[in-house]
Amino acid sequence: MKRWLQGVLGYGIGSILILMILFSTVLSGLLRFTTMDTDTLNQLALLAGLSTLLFGGLMAAYKGEKKGWLTGLTTGLTFVVLIMLFQVIFENRWVSVPQLSYFGGLLLAASLGGMIGINLPRRSVKH
Repeated sequence: MKRWLQGVLGYGIGSILILMILFSTVLSGLLRFTTMDTDTLNQLALLAGLSTLLFGGLMAAYKGEKKGWLTGLTTGLTFVVLIMLFQVIFENRWVSVPQLSYFGGLLLAASLGGMIGINLPRRSVKH
């Protein structure tokens, strides 16, 4: 249980936060220094979010070493709940229906990442 929780909260959420900072920096640079329209940037942001959650679920399941889909789903659910709480507390707005479909896609991506991560080969250490 400890290894699973460490995979979800440590490796999964940690890698999601690091990748979100990286993708935010890249997307803000594209917005500032290029003439890209906002529709293209919105699509890039959607791809960045999905790939970030997929990688977070992958890392959580790889390090948690059991029930990949559940580990990925738990990682995604933890992230989505944090985002919802942030929006309600700091922006004083409830979650809209389009956001719920986006969050559903994020949960599916994290769960898929967990399925992939649990099936990755492990390194064996020989002494």
